[in-house]
Amino acid sequence: MTILNHQALSTRPDPRVVRTEVAIKYASLEQLAAGCSFSALTVSEISLAAGVTRKTFYARFGSPEQVVERIVTDLFEEIIRTIADDMLRLPLLDNSLAMMVFRAYDEHQGVLAPLVRYCPANLFVGPVSTTAGQLLERAIKVNKAPPMDAARQAYFVATIASIVHGVVSAWVKRGFSESPEQVASFVDELLTDGIQRIVLSATKGWLPE
Repeated sequence: MTILNHQALSTRPDPRVVRTEVAIKYASLEQLAAGCSFSALTVSEISLAAGVTRKTFYARFGSPEQVVERIVTDLFEEIIRTIADDMLRLPLLDNSLAMMVFRAYDEHQGVLAPLVRYCPANLFVGPVSTTAGQLLERAIKVNKAPPMDAARQAYFVATIASIVHGVVSAWVKRGFSESPEQVASFVDELLTDGIQRIVLSATKGWLPE
């Protein structure tokens, strides 16, 4: 067996750990979906519902906040992994990227609804900012665009993450009554031109001293 194979085995997740983490995330979502507000969510209740001890909970997650952040991170990382580099090539000729993303959101209504209804916005916006930053880096690389300075990137990903949270929150409050295609078309009309200009433009010296 090669060193590479040894390294792959050493970094492979322990199935028992994975099952425990899934059970904790599922138990947390179930309680939120049942109408339990995040402020009322306790480690003891989550652990009991997940069939684990409090000690095990703290070994896997430091707090209920970290559970929610992990759920959001896992969901959005799963979605961006399905985005091919060709879909990030600018200029975007249609709204196929937005359509794909919102169809994925639609498939995860059962996760999104309790997260935006019952959890503080920062637990959603923070992880989405991280994944938006990852997608931005890919878009810059694919388009051979100028590097984006740290300040501009920080404002960009924070804005995108806040818009995603706001749009999904409105969609949830409206009972997902609009189709993903309708919501995607609105977001595409609202954002695409601005995003393309920002990604493709030179970015140095845009903020005043």
